Amino acid sequence: MKISGFSFVRNGVSLYYPIVESIKSILPIVDEFIIAVGQSKEGDDTREKIAKINDPKVKIIDTVWEEKYFKKGII
Repeated sequence: MKISGFSFVRNGVSLYYPIVESIKSILPIVDEFIIAVGQSKEGDDTREKIAKINDPKVKIIDTVWEEKYFKKGII
């Protein structure tokens, strides 16, 4: 059996979310961790910080979030 973890993030650094710490805390109990990273605003290096974890268990999926859906809470 394989255990996977999953999360998504956008503007994590700008919003002071402890994304690196969160990912590192789950790595000991999963076989892989998939993180969907939305396009962050300029100057936010969330994706780069996740990439620096440099663990083969971490798989980054780059995503685009459709802002037209934000108002109705679809995302």
